[in-house]
Amino acid sequence: MTEMRADLLSPPGSAAYRAATNPHNATVVQRPAMVAHPGSAEEVAQAVQWAAQRDLGVAVQASGHGAGAPIESDRVLVDTSGLNAVQIDAHARVAHIGAGSTWSAVNAVAERDGLLGLAGSSTTVAVAGYTFGGGVGFLTRPYGLASSALLAVDYVDGHGQIRRAAEDAVDAVDREALWAFRGGGGVGLAIALTVELVAPQHLWAGYRLWSIDALVPVVDAWVSALGQIGDALSTSISVLHTPPGAPTFPLALQGVPTVHLAFASPQGPDTAIPLLRALSIAPAPVVDSSWAPADAARLAQIHLDPPNPIPALGIGRWLGPSAPAVTADVLDTAAAADSPVAMVELRNLDNNAHTRDGATTAVPGPFLLHAVGTANDVASRSRTEDGLSKVRAASIAADIGRSAASFADGRGADADGLDHSGMQRLARISAALDPDRRFAPSRLLAALNDA
Repeated sequence: MTEMRADLLSPPGSAAYRAATNPHNATVVQRPAMVAHPGSAEEVAQAVQWAAQRDLGVAVQASGHGAGAPIESDRVLVDTSGLNAVQIDAHARVAHIGAGSTWSAVNAVAERDGLLGLAGSSTTVAVAGYTFGGGVGFLTRPYGLASSALLAVDYVDGHGQIRRAAEDAVDAVDREALWAFRGGGGVGLAIALTVELVAPQHLWAGYRLWSIDALVPVVDAWVSALGQIGDALSTSISVLHTPPGAPTFPLALQGVPTVHLAFASPQGPDTAIPLLRALSIAPAPVVDSSWAPADAARLAQIHLDPPNPIPALGIGRWLGPSAPAVTADVLDTAAAADSPVAMVELRNLDNNAHTRDGATTAVPGPFLLHAVGTANDVASRSRTEDGLSKVRAASIAADIGRSAASFADGRGADADGLDHSGMQRLARISAALDPDRRFAPSRLLAALNDA
């Protein structure tokens, strides 16, 4: 029988257990039979074998941004946050990254060589789950989704065997596994990723904040600039409810709905000229975090993601070219002080970047809608669901019928992330690598299992 070192296992009640079962998204309860803390590929395999020999399932988590399904005592939770090694091959522009690494850690090393990974908008998101979900950030427009930059994945299958998913893998199922890891939520338990890096020459970023009274003119300015900003400038326009007493915001914008516009480009200051010109006609912002040269840390700050764990419940939807026409109505759903929607945003993501073969390696639509509220209990969850329904109704004219599953905060399943053929292919790959369904399914596979 496979045994693990005692120091790699944490039982309920221990400090390590409590830390590992406190995910960034605190919507659901996590009470696994045990938490495993592997620090190597061999220890990951041992954890899966250990669980199998006790007829336990396996769930995996690093930062817990993607937490959504409860983890009960019939599963072992594999905490991959200790798999955090980062190696950069500057000549090849490639990074070899532990599955539990965060993008902030990766880019802190990569930028020493003038390189960056295609990180998201939060500093604390782990590389693996973000990339396997597609990977959307402020570098998506010029460079594409992070899933398309994924070159290989070292992983463990449902039998506890170490494998490598790559385009040149000898076994066809490992070649298929790479397709699934590229935006299909993944299959198996990832140990490490090999990703392509980019070399932005002139990274600039900034953001502005207004009182909610400026919503319509700011939206009008953003919409009018979209056709003129070229293919490098990424923007996120949102209404967010700021926490009271938060020092990040000036007193006039604390605890109230606020208009937020963040923007970034790897091609220098001129890319934002059309947007800045359009905004000059709108009311002056309360906060102007200057459009200026940026490093990876500044790029990760402009979205103003909450740093601490919250019980978030959300939706992510891909919208078509008509999204600008509904933007004001969509953002207005969160404009009231008592709105249960704490944040609603639209991002422009249309691009012509090169894509590799994968489940989702190109943006399904030119705009992404993300809305989120809190779900502390049954009552607040119901209220937030009502608010999110209003967001869906306001955006329905531009909705293309595809969800962005990684933005479905606090949910265990999401049914519309792939088309029918893609879902069937994902199911076949999962069945081949995990015939006993040892692993807790991704949101996409969970939706298929529930159908």
